[in-house]
Amino acid sequence: MAKKTTNLTVNEAAYGRTGFFQFDFNDLQTTGFLSTGASGLMGAADQIVLDVVEPGEMIEHISLTVITAAAGDTDFTVDIGTGNHSTTDPDNLIDAAVLGDDAANTSIVGGLTITGHNSTAANVGLLIEFGSLTAANLTAGEWVIAWKKIKSPLAYVS
Repeated sequence: MAKKTTNLTVNEAAYGRTGFFQFDFNDLQTTGFLSTGASGLMGAADQIVLDVVEPGEMIEHISLTVITAAAGDTDFTVDIGTGNHSTTDPDNLIDAAVLGDDAANTSIVGGLTITGHNSTAANVGLLIEFGSLTAANLTAGEWVIAWKKIKSPLAYVS
């Protein structure tokens, strides 16, 4: 079952994380878990909103860790990013990483990027988008995404 929080324990926050999202293959197979199209902060199908990035905030670090390797569908990819998702692909932090063939205990890391900031006057989403996913074929897989969000006055990130 998916777990999501932006309210971390003291120990979790001590390592610099401000949010995490844990999910498994059963979640990906659950109707309604992935978006079916543009709505709210999502701009396409097969997306999940991980967090809301307010004006002046940015994602400084992000990592996606494989807890249990995927089985059944091993060629799917993920994009993770921020932005105006009605017109852009959320891939400014992690782009087209092949998640399906990664072994357990491996990580995909996205670092600080100026495109990970929100210089608009409106909230944007931190999204994960799945590509080439045939969720019904999955028989195993568990993953955790952790990130650090920081805030700066909007004038400094514009």
